Amino acid sequence: MRKMFKKPHDIMLYKERTEFQEFGKAKKNFRLCRVCGCVYFNKSWHHPEALTGGKAKKPSARRLTVCPACQMIKDHQYEGILTVKDVPHQFRLEFKRLIKAFTDRAYQMDCQHRLIAENKHNGGKWVITFTENQLANKLAKKIKDVFDKVTVTTAYSQQPDDVERITANFNPLLLNPT
Repeated sequence: MRKMFKKPHDIMLYKERTEFQEFGKAKKNFRLCRVCGCVYFNKSWHHPEALTGGKAKKPSARRLTVCPACQMIKDHQYEGILTVKDVPHQFRLEFKRLIKAFTDRAYQMDCQHRLIAENKHNGGKWVITFTENQLANKLAKKIKDVFDKVTVTTAYSQQPDDVERITANFNPLLLNPT
């Protein structure tokens, strides 16, 4: 039994990319996004109200740029995609309200967490894309908690991509027992 624990095991796990590797060196000074109006200071992006709330001094000169979330939307890129299949007709309005409320709360907490697109297809299939992969994952868990008869599967992309593809299926047999 002791010999079993003496052998080293080769388990290769990829390191998660750091913020420096993903976005490069932190920018200096204040920057203003020309698309959404978010402001960059103290090494992160903030809502424009953060400047007037007394957290920082008013900048004397702002440089106009595009924030990472707006750049992703412009380039048709996403980090999280949630596909919801077989949404029952009686839950569609509640489902849409859940998505809107959840993404609005996420945006209020961080201006870079955004809903990119919400596409409804025939047959009750919804495809929702996000700028953050964890936002898609958290929304899938919330859908499972709220509707209770949903199965969620997650597929991760190969390294170095950060894209998560999450599928949520409503089970029609469990929703309408006969």
